[in-house]
Amino acid sequence: MGWSGLLSDLLNDIAGGITELADIARFRSVCSSWQRAARDAAAATAVAAAPVVPTRLFFCLREDRIYPYLRLPRPAAELHQRRRCLYASPHGWTLAVDPTDLAASLVHPFTGATRPLSLLPAFFAETDDLAWDWSPHGVMVSCRHLFCSTDPPAAAWAPVALLADYNASSINYSNGEFFVFEEDVCRTTIIDAATLAVVMEIPAPAVELPSEARLAVAGDELFLLVKSKWMYLFGDDIDFSKAFHVYHRSVSAEWQVLDGINDRTLFVYSLQGFAVPTAGFPRIFKFLPL
Repeated sequence: MGWSGLLSDLLNDIAGGITELADIARFRSVCSSWQRAARDAAAATAVAAAPVVPTRLFFCLREDRIYPYLRLPRPAAELHQRRRCLYASPHGWTLAVDPTDLAASLVHPFTGATRPLSLLPAFFAETDDLAWDWSPHGVMVSCRHLFCSTDPPAAAWAPVALLADYNASSINYSNGEFFVFEEDVCRTTIIDAATLAVVMEIPAPAVELPSEARLAVAGDELFLLVKSKWMYLFGDDIDFSKAFHVYHRSVSAEWQVLDGINDRTLFVYSLQGFAVPTAGFPRIFKFLPL
């Protein structure tokens, strides 16, 4: 092996061990060969996007630092020509779907790396409301029915037979498990990411006519934010919002009314939710909108 091949392998090994947002940006900026190495060895980075100003902000948890003007890598030519819908994940990867032919791929926004996936089933073209998340074992996606793609991807997406009638509004991955949440009935189903076996089903808490329910995953604890449809009748005169939590690894997992989240911050939107510790990260409060 020549020196060029040895250097290439060494760069790939180094790039594969980078997990910090700032380090990825610095590594890519050295030269074109280092940029290619970073693209080939994508590293998932825990960051949160906060749209508090016209430009997109990226907050790096480990550095307690905001990156306001981060230049994302230009996509490959064949991807750049496609009109893609992008669905983010807190695990670093973004699901890119071409609405014309349902071609799907994973794109890492900080390294430019891509991982092709199989074409999505045809009925995914009927809606943009797509729930998904990534795990080291593969990808789970939902559009009226749950489907999985392994890593490396199989020839086609495989339906999750045990949950054929589930209409998931959000999917979250954490610590080897997928958390599938159904907003209309506030039901949470925990699925083993490796075997796709149902680990546990947590029924809805005591909420009359639930609406706008959101699930957030924080290790062994789950948070549920939910409102009642009665709010549409009474407006702002009465607060119909409630918050619950549950330790899902306990023997009898039942939702309990939440009275505080201690030193954590919840990031929740319609498709996913997760929590991060805020002790030692004062900037997270300074830059997030109220």
